[in-house]
Amino acid sequence: MLPVSEFIELARSKVSGAELRSRSPLRFTASGEQAPVVVWNVCMHCNMSCPHCYAAAVSQPASSDLTHGEALRLLDELASCGVRVVIFSGGEPLLRSDLFDLLAHARKLGMAPQLSSNGVLIDEDVAARLARCGVAYVGVSIDGIAESNDRYRGLAGGYEAAIRGLRFAKSAGMATGLRTTLSQSNREQLDDLIDLAADVEADRFYLSHLVYSGRGYQIADDDLSQEETRAALLRLFERAESLVAADRGPRIVTGSNDSDGVFLLQWLERRYGGNAAAEVRELLIGRGGNSAGERILNVDSRGRVHPDQFWRAAVLGDVRRQSFKSILDHPLREQLRRRLEYLTGRCGACSERHLCRGSHRERALARYRDVWASDPACVMQDVEIGLGADAALAVR
Repeated sequence: MLPVSEFIELARSKVSGAELRSRSPLRFTASGEQAPVVVWNVCMHCNMSCPHCYAAAVSQPASSDLTHGEALRLLDELASCGVRVVIFSGGEPLLRSDLFDLLAHARKLGMAPQLSSNGVLIDEDVAARLARCGVAYVGVSIDGIAESNDRYRGLAGGYEAAIRGLRFAKSAGMATGLRTTLSQSNREQLDDLIDLAADVEADRFYLSHLVYSGRGYQIADDDLSQEETRAALLRLFERAESLVAADRGPRIVTGSNDSDGVFLLQWLERRYGGNAAAEVRELLIGRGGNSAGERILNVDSRGRVHPDQFWRAAVLGDVRRQSFKSILDHPLREQLRRRLEYLTGRCGACSERHLCRGSHRERALARYRDVWASDPACVMQDVEIGLGADAALAVR
């Protein structure tokens, strides 16, 4: 996750001397080995049928989901391994009957549970129960305005229900985020979606790039071109800058494409100068770019562990058969720590590869059948990453 607003605020403060509203980018400073954030798909079923669903969720409960006892033991193991943040996802996690027990158990173990939901099942009572279970953040996915969202996500009335869910969560005292996956279907609605996030007083507007995983593999052609993505990001940066200047509205972040950080850095340098951008560069280095398999792991509904929630082709282990502690020693995690040694193509030759570290290996694997190949969704132009015409042709 790239905290666009915080980095813009930092750059502005270097020019104006203004006091920072948030110090959150400083958390990216390298501090040694850390336990990963775990995204846990607690169930495989959902009341929506989104075409980009990385989990390829189904409409009916699956008998393969971890049982209540297995789920509790997983949380115990995560806590014993030092995990401090668990993101409860799905499917739609609120369809799991024992979700509140699991959330409360995670909190009792000292972990911070978060919820990733489509929001339609969050009413006033559900929001109050989530808050009592210690949930501090609720992220709700909305992929268009009104009927556009409902057509895309496959549930009539889903848009209004999701908005109500966001409002109830906010009223219950939880931080909220509105998450949108950028595609051809909604790129013209970007400003409207940011306005919606402000209207529901969401703390965060999260723009996620399309990842070719699950059903998302089937709609890879709906991804934006490099030119379209850059235009959307430039508009996003402008909106974030305006919100920071006005000291209002949601904080803007992006996800699922770490080349965004390089693009933002060059935009900040043009806008605020080299000195301001230099500190952002150091923070981006500390952030470490893509962290799949390192600072983030995924446990799917059957207990299989993956480098992240999108990378289902790589299985590091199975919590039904192995301890989570032993799974942490899988050799792929060490390869991912050293990924700069393995990257090929444009990613391997890129002068800024240490900032994004090759971005998403899942997209490289889906497009080229090679986990170390270039991320096909990189937003940077060759000339911007030290690739001249001859070099660019050689690495393609």
